[in-house]
Amino acid sequence: MDAYDNVSPIKSDGNTFAFTTEQISCVCDALRQAGDVDRLSRFLWSLPPNDLLNGSTSVLKARAFVSFHHGRFREVYTILEGHEFDPSSHEMLQTLWYKAHYREAEKIRGRSLGAVDKYRIRRKFPLPRTIWDGEETVYCFKEKSRQMLKQYYEQNKYPTPQEKRVIAKQTQLTLKQVSNWFKNRRQRDRMPSSKSSHVSIRKSIDSMDSTASPTSLDRTLHQDSHQEMCNALTKTEESLLSANCIYSTTPLNDVSSVPMICSREISVSSDETYSDLPEVKKELL
Repeated sequence: MDAYDNVSPIKSDGNTFAFTTEQISCVCDALRQAGDVDRLSRFLWSLPPNDLLNGSTSVLKARAFVSFHHGRFREVYTILEGHEFDPSSHEMLQTLWYKAHYREAEKIRGRSLGAVDKYRIRRKFPLPRTIWDGEETVYCFKEKSRQMLKQYYEQNKYPTPQEKRVIAKQTQLTLKQVSNWFKNRRQRDRMPSSKSSHVSIRKSIDSMDSTASPTSLDRTLHQDSHQEMCNALTKTEESLLSANCIYSTTPLNDVSSVPMICSREISVSSDETYSDLPEVKKELL
């Protein structure tokens, strides 16, 4: 069925017909939402100049829509910057604003834009206040919406589908956006934060520095060094035992008096000298 089959024009005089303002708005919205650029363009062309230039918001949105698809980007900017639009239309018109700048930049550069290029264009051409309420957005979410989501999350981390619909209505987000936000937030909370771990370690070190005296710190470092030496000697003992060597019962803490006796005889030929052997200190019993 045609978009305006049920719209009957009013006969204004003996030769011409005219649509009411409500009928014009209805036809413009129907054709724009259907994406029928050609029929919408012909309909706008058939309107009287007064209705076209001083029409309703629906006519202005239809004109911007047609101008965008015909590549008349400057006309799109003029329409969006020159008229105040209802907040309910802001999201659609913001998308149109950015897409027009993207298309224009691609036409000038002769290539498609990447994510960085689009980000720079958005920074260079901010939204006009006619299609933006001035509230900053973070990751496509308004700060007010983010705060409301955080408040709901503190109350209940697992909202029901009905509760998600209520949250979506109050935050002016879609149900999918609300569900994804809660899912991502729960996942972030479950993941250990390496940054927080580093912060806690740094605080522990700072607290130790502030409470411990230099003497106690030196004593701690000396004990750590002594422990490392004992560990190294223990490893050396294990390796020597595997080579059929025997230690006496002298404690390992006394490093200077650890005699070593090999349980097997080492034969040395007459033409060999001890300098050719590994430098190992031997103590005869």
